Amino acid sequence: MSMGIVIAAVTAETGDGDPLERAAAAARRAMATARIGPHQVDALINTGGRPGSQFTGEAVSALIGRRAGIGDSPRADGLPCLTIDLYDGPASILQAVQVAHALLHTPAIHRVLLVSGDDRPAKSPPRPDFPAAAAILLEHHPNHAIGFTTLHVSAESAAEGGTGAPAAGRFAAGPQTDSDTGASDDDGPPAGAPRPQSAGHAAVPVEELLGHAVSAASEALEVAGVPVARAVLICGGSAPGFAALLAGRLGIAADAVRAGDAVGGAPGSALPVAYLAALDSGRLADADVALFVAAGPGAAAAAIAYRLPKP
Repeated sequence: MSMGIVIAAVTAETGDGDPLERAAAAARRAMATARIGPHQVDALINTGGRPGSQFTGEAVSALIGRRAGIGDSPRADGLPCLTIDLYDGPASILQAVQVAHALLHTPAIHRVLLVSGDDRPAKSPPRPDFPAAAAILLEHHPNHAIGFTTLHVSAESAAEGGTGAPAAGRFAAGPQTDSDTGASDDDGPPAGAPRPQSAGHAAVPVEELLGHAVSAASEALEVAGVPVARAVLICGGSAPGFAALLAGRLGIAADAVRAGDAVGGAPGSALPVAYLAALDSGRLADADVALFVAAGPGAAAAAIAYRLPKP
């Protein structure tokens, strides 16, 4: 039977201190919001981390789960909670949604908890809204007409060598399982400047990155089958002002844009925090789709449409 995959809860935590504890706190609050216990989480996917930070490393998801109380009590089927670490820069959370979508269509998985957290770069000044961590709890819904659709990715092809038209598709190149998040030690370049070079990725002009974002976002909107006027853009992990540029290209109104700039360009938490801001503002009540878009690392962008449940 076809089912929808919906957001049961989304939460965010800010403040200095242990980044693992910050992510675990977001996870605990998501479970409390959804009124479920830790034993009811079937899988946990961690998408946070920065190169050189104490938050990166193998099996971070298991550490976060343990601090959140997940695994302390056995699940009904006696199986342990599946834990996964997935690092792919700004697109990590969208890749995790795609993985969760597949898991939730298996008999043993009913709820998947996505967690993302970011440590403050050494050269970054203190700010009250960053570092941040976020959690999104996904679950089944009987109505297949709502929830997340297919992930769309636009990226340079090997033959293009970083230039030319985007090579678009529904599936991304494999997400990274190491600590290369494509993050920099500042809040990013001004609009129109090259993006900072990240480990393994050359600097990419904003205009080129914008082309990939437009391609991926347009495909996602087409699959969702809703007019642009009924969409809210949720954008994060790129240069300041990027979300406004993308909205202009897509024809999305300025008041229907929520960007992750408020969390310092944090690749892990930017999209969940931007979605939470849209939810808290009431802007999603007047929309049919939340369009999630992440740009980078490298010359690539990913997008997925979330068909919003209605009361």
